[in-house]
Amino acid sequence: MNRGLTKHWASASAALAMFALGACGADESPAEPGQVGAPQPSGAAGSAPVGTPAAMPGKTPIGMGGAAGSNVPSNPSTPMTTPTMPANTPTAPAAAATPYCKVRKVLDSACTSCHNKDKLAGAPMSLSTYADLQAPAVTDKSKKVFQVVGVRVHDTVKPMPPQQKLTTDQLGSIDTWVGAGGPEGSDPTCGGTIGAGGQPTTNPTVGEAGRADWPEKCDAVYSIRSHGTGGTTAPYMVPAGQEVHPKISIPAPWGNEAVQMIAMRAVSDNQKVLHHWILYGPAREFLVGWAPGKDTNAPLPPDVGMNLPGGTLTLDMHYFNLMGTQSEPDNSGVDLCVLKKPNFRPNTATVNQTFSQFLINIPARAQNFEVKGQCTFTGNTPVTVITASPHAHTLARYMKFTVTKKSGEVITMHDAPFDFNEQQSYALNPIVKLENGDVVTTICTFDNPTDRAVTFGENTGNEMCFNFAVYYPMGAMACGSGTFAGGLGGR
Repeated sequence: MNRGLTKHWASASAALAMFALGACGADESPAEPGQVGAPQPSGAAGSAPVGTPAAMPGKTPIGMGGAAGSNVPSNPSTPMTTPTMPANTPTAPAAAATPYCKVRKVLDSACTSCHNKDKLAGAPMSLSTYADLQAPAVTDKSKKVFQVVGVRVHDTVKPMPPQQKLTTDQLGSIDTWVGAGGPEGSDPTCGGTIGAGGQPTTNPTVGEAGRADWPEKCDAVYSIRSHGTGGTTAPYMVPAGQEVHPKISIPAPWGNEAVQMIAMRAVSDNQKVLHHWILYGPAREFLVGWAPGKDTNAPLPPDVGMNLPGGTLTLDMHYFNLMGTQSEPDNSGVDLCVLKKPNFRPNTATVNQTFSQFLINIPARAQNFEVKGQCTFTGNTPVTVITASPHAHTLARYMKFTVTKKSGEVITMHDAPFDFNEQQSYALNPIVKLENGDVVTTICTFDNPTDRAVTFGENTGNEMCFNFAVYYPMGAMACGSGTFAGGLGGR
């Protein structure tokens, strides 16, 4: 689907079926908007979050595992003037006073989780060392990497870092250093923070997040992994120079009987090429998913378990190896902590995909273009919605989800700007009860800076408008006629 998702129930990686989209930090997006993909719901990859998003009114963010132009001066060769410090001002350590070391601190806090020597999630270059920043830029060989960084941190269309905007002070440090020509200062290791291998010693490791949030009691733990075709257990080989979406059929390791998932732990084998995965059930129902970030979800509420049906499952992978020059092996997947029927929790939850809109056609150069989907709940059994999970691609700018009760009361589930690389799943607080006649409205707002219309599809260059909400009891969600009313619109 697209690059970049988010992901999680009370923490990470879409454990309850949502995840984030978007690559960690690529300088360019090779996919052209406008390609029409198969009209099927799917997830999208996202990058590892740097920091915790602020809580939204009425919901708790579920953690997991975001000014046009450039302020770069026109003459980057002009040396920077060091201000004269007053006599009573303490002298800072040499490393702290070096402009590059201030920039190094910013990059390590916001960029190098992806832009490191492994170039995770499609990041085209490393920003881990001074030498990395002085190398020719991947996207423009006439410029150095640090010069491109100086422009990209001010880009409003494809913001970098995508997960969390830099502060004014952080931007100022980068602008000053870039404007001075990117000097290394007296200590390019910044007091020894660069390890012997040329990587920051604080560079986060990517992989299994441990078992701290793993439940004490699982009836069984099952592992599902990606693999090659023909029933082989060998890793899937991601071809060089391609973005691919293999769909791997896997018999449910628990057989034909359903189980309840109470926790999941993603296994991220090769994050150089892995963007996200989604596990679908036999009827193409969304079960769980993952995108780069925290790999373990916090436990579900003690009375809720997620339904995992038996039969043949589909592990839908999204790999991004467009910039790779060789095939890459990957054996990613998920470990699932499950309960068998005798120990099922009272409420069996699943992921709803009807709070959405597939009729998307965003005109070229459109601004603030609204796409709306509506679901009039017609079920006889009330439904409890416990999460709201926005999902779209790179052109989405804002998401709003509301419930209009039969009484006329309007409940806001989600109302916030949309970040392609921080597609969180939010626990609703309080939870929302849907009764017959209530109307759920999903509104996605897009900006399309391209010269072509953009339609629904699963590739990065297409768009989506989803609220992948988790609800129970499973199967009680029912949308009557009028679903997707007002599907095309603009303002």
